[in-house]
Amino acid sequence: MKPRIHIIGGPGSGKTYIAAKLAEHFGIPAYGLDDLFWDSSTPTYGIRTDASERDRKLAAIISGEGWIIEGVYYQWLAPSFDTADFIIALTPSVWVRHWRVVRRFLSRKIGRIPSKHESLADLRQLLRWSQTYDRNNLVRARQFIANRGRELVTCRTVDDLLIATQAPNTVHPPPTAS
Repeated sequence: MKPRIHIIGGPGSGKTYIAAKLAEHFGIPAYGLDDLFWDSSTPTYGIRTDASERDRKLAAIISGEGWIIEGVYYQWLAPSFDTADFIIALTPSVWVRHWRVVRRFLSRKIGRIPSKHESLADLRQLLRWSQTYDRNNLVRARQFIANRGRELVTCRTVDDLLIATQAPNTVHPPPTAS
């Protein structure tokens, strides 16, 4: 059976990198939630995808046999959390995350990786939001996941994550409907 893994974490926490490594390790596809949440067909950065289209795409992904979904979001992801075998929170320090966000921004600006057309103002806004992610969004995401009867496994490193996704006693079947 192929695992279904949902990874959350603040900007720059390594979600995309780790999702790619796990996808290779398990031979399953990885999906970035930014690709569902933001409308890439618009010429400007920061336009949201229509919620019904976003939810339709999510449903198509989670209907698959095995997958990895990664992103900072939680409020619209109940179907993914309910279906996942593992729900992982990546929690490197905020300073590590900030360094990675700035490095990624600069790599996009010089053309080393594909651009999302962010501005310097967008970078500042992302860093400000990232500064409060752990005490605001992550706390609310933990509660949201707990309210669904699911366990969130916290990992600071890739090794932590590989151990968590290999341990058979950490697999939790989705909750049953009452």
